[in-house]
Amino acid sequence: MIDVRRLQLLQALGRHQTVAGAAESLGVTPSAVSQQLAALAKETGVALVERQGRRFILTGAARVLLEHADVIFAEMERAQADLAEYAEGAVGVARVGSFATGICDLVGPAVAGLARTHPGWRFEIVQAEPDESTEMLRSGELDIAITMSSEHLPPSGTTEFQIDPIMVEPFDAVLPYHHPLAASNDLELAGDLADADWIMSAPGSPWYDCVTAACHQAGFHPRVAHTVHEFSAVFALVQAGLGVALMPRLGWAGLSAPHIVVRTVRNTARRHIVALSRAGYTTEPLLSAVREAATKVPVPSVGPLMVSGGDAA
Repeated sequence: MIDVRRLQLLQALGRHQTVAGAAESLGVTPSAVSQQLAALAKETGVALVERQGRRFILTGAARVLLEHADVIFAEMERAQADLAEYAEGAVGVARVGSFATGICDLVGPAVAGLARTHPGWRFEIVQAEPDESTEMLRSGELDIAITMSSEHLPPSGTTEFQIDPIMVEPFDAVLPYHHPLAASNDLELAGDLADADWIMSAPGSPWYDCVTAACHQAGFHPRVAHTVHEFSAVFALVQAGLGVALMPRLGWAGLSAPHIVVRTVRNTARRHIVALSRAGYTTEPLLSAVREAATKVPVPSVGPLMVSGGDAA
């Protein structure tokens, strides 16, 4: 492999035509120039200079080599400039993983905003569920993962990864519009919902585990009437009056459907949304943009929720 520094010496010799001149222009000794040029000739296997008195003339092979060297030097300068801009946060490339609702409400808006404010950055978004994110980071498939607190998250204090908080996401009650509690703006978990028929995902899912843990802490076990795997199915059953659901805020935010209301709940379930990355990885500017998107996630209002679709539960 050709040493790029030796190409610089050859280029300087071509300009000055003397070893002393090349050495002075590069701030090295003449003996260093002679030694490195001899090593370059050995690396390439061709004669690179011809001596004419005190002057050194480049051979045809040397000129061919320097045509490539000019391209190499230009790319190196661009790389150095890009690295300087990267250090300043002006350019970068990142593969970003997130669970589906995180893509909809956090990553998507954040990357769209960065396309305007940080045009030197390029992001690739990959759907990655919490049970996949850590290994995808470890293997290099992702650079940063927007994920949630779960058994799959590395423990705090890990030296392999860094964990940056984004938001604490509450779970809200989703009720049919005609439900007796629909007129209440703030519900109490045990006092208002303990006797309801619940719509939930299967045991072992993050949603089920989070909700049941909050219910147990409030002193009851939810009576699950219907088990579904898609948020769209949740809304359909609630809309039909077949039960209530406690849903993560990112799960219903931005959706719409008639005859459904969403209400805040005291003592509700909560999950921590975090940015997970390899230790030492620079998470900016994405982290700030995702946190900004989190501040714009809607909260329940007094009117009906308009729901048109759904995400995996």
